[in-house]
Amino acid sequence: MHPAFALTRTRLTDTRSELEAFLQADKERLAPSETDQAASAVWVRTVARASGIEGVYTGMENVMKEVLNVVDNGVFANSDSFHAQLLAQAAAKTDKRNEVIDKELYDKLDELRRFRHRERVNYRHVLKESFVNENLELLKKTFPSFEAQIIAFIESWENKPTEQDEPTSSHKI
Repeated sequence: MHPAFALTRTRLTDTRSELEAFLQADKERLAPSETDQAASAVWVRTVARASGIEGVYTGMENVMKEVLNVVDNGVFANSDSFHAQLLAQAAAKTDKRNEVIDKELYDKLDELRRFRHRERVNYRHVLKESFVNENLELLKKTFPSFEAQIIAFIESWENKPTEQDEPTSSHKI
């Protein structure tokens, strides 16, 4: 294990734990209340789910930030569009590395990023339960691919030959 990715692995484990706790709470507390269509019950479900999605997505962004800190020496983004640029940087191939995430995952994460933005800047009472539920399903489908691609990227980086490992050419004089 490359020590530079120690924090990345910790953040990935923490994000998986957050997702599991959120999904367990949803299953045990929120889903059983779906028959209750009183405005207060809908609000509680919608806000709790939106908050859970936002928390897990933020964890995913933190994982990508840690990867980019190691492989690119940081995230190159301005504050106005930091989150969109973070995703774009992770999806871009550079002369020093492959893409951290593929295009399909980028598109799904970008949808979750837009949801996160909407959840954070709007009043929560205007969120529609159906819209939040669609994003919950997207998160459930996206996280396994995210986790697999991050792990695969880290493993490929750790197994990449360094300059000192590469054979030198011998020249005869």
